[in-house]
Amino acid sequence: MLRAPKKLCLLGSTGSVGESSLRVLRQRPTDFDLVGLACGRRVDLLVKQIKEFGVRRVSVADEEAFKSLQALLKKESIQLDFVGFGSAGHAELVEATRPDVLMAAMSGTSGLPAVLRAIEIEVPVLGVANKEILVMAGSFIRAALESSKTQLVPVDSEHSAIFQALRGNELSSIRRIILTASGGPFRSSTLAELKRVRVEQALKHPNWSMGAKISIDSATMMNKGLEYIEALQLFPISREQLEVVVHPQSIVHSIVEYWDHSMMAQMGISDMQIPVAYAMGYPHRLPLKFSEALDLVSLGRLDFEAVDLNKFPCLALAMEAERTGAAACVALNAANEIVVECFLRSQIEFLAIPQWVEAALAEFSGAALSSLESAIELDQEVKAWTRRQLGSELDLQIERGQNRNSL
Repeated sequence: MLRAPKKLCLLGSTGSVGESSLRVLRQRPTDFDLVGLACGRRVDLLVKQIKEFGVRRVSVADEEAFKSLQALLKKESIQLDFVGFGSAGHAELVEATRPDVLMAAMSGTSGLPAVLRAIEIEVPVLGVANKEILVMAGSFIRAALESSKTQLVPVDSEHSAIFQALRGNELSSIRRIILTASGGPFRSSTLAELKRVRVEQALKHPNWSMGAKISIDSATMMNKGLEYIEALQLFPISREQLEVVVHPQSIVHSIVEYWDHSMMAQMGISDMQIPVAYAMGYPHRLPLKFSEALDLVSLGRLDFEAVDLNKFPCLALAMEAERTGAAACVALNAANEIVVECFLRSQIEFLAIPQWVEAALAEFSGAALSSLESAIELDQEVKAWTRRQLGSELDLQIERGQNRNSL
């Protein structure tokens, strides 16, 4: 049990990690005081959270969501102390709440200013579940942390596992880090089968319950590629010390091997409440209750396999982007975000995802990044370029279809 309630601000409260955070909060209501919430456009769910937890300060994605929220608040006769929107609104929310723990669980890059503001005002614990901001701006975040008392605690299950396995050990004694991957829903699929993948198939992860975007990233293994880049931003290792291994059961969340060849692995059931609670309670562990515990006897075996980079080129593209440099990482992340949106709308095929990402890398990998502002500008430029390219291709497909129908 924590010694005193911690003030908690949650960015991304309506997403999968945000909802896991609230489930932890429901289990440990006396350990936290929820002082702020931010979400994208699901304002109806946000209002329910406001009512349940008595939150007085919130922020939403954009002006349209802001207007929708204001209408709902008026209808429910709810008065708040602060309502913001956009990246600036999220940063103002952090400033207004001054939390002890900030959980950054928003997808995309909109939470970056809030994360940097938290570091600036030295929020004690910064739980980061948003891999995109570390991929896009990891070097700038690291630089900000060097002059701050803020402790960044990763929330991705793999990076949380690594973080835990490193505690109490000398960082200089790391021999290698093994990043585990489930392999997603298509681990055993052939390339021929991948050509026929539908959206609903790609959304069905075998082990984890996640949001739509991260589920598709898991299916392409781009998620593991982003985590590969993230690991090199978070931990003091070279790329030669980082490996990716497929582990279908998702029980071993990652492994650290030390120079005496001993291995420290963090294991547990596939439930995001565990890494979320670790970050929320840091440096203490929170007691949690689950309907089922990990039963090693019933489990019986743990399997590990090599990654097939030919079948999952998104992982190979991410590794290549990391070797190329910061601009390539920004381009990779930005293009993937737009391409996945198109796949979720059934506008492109599953195997087209890495093709479009590769095209963006070819176009933008050589860009110069001299500041955080230039990284943000490149992110927006790549997204706009990708939308234009995809739009032109989709228009061409429609034209071809019309021509065939007229024959």
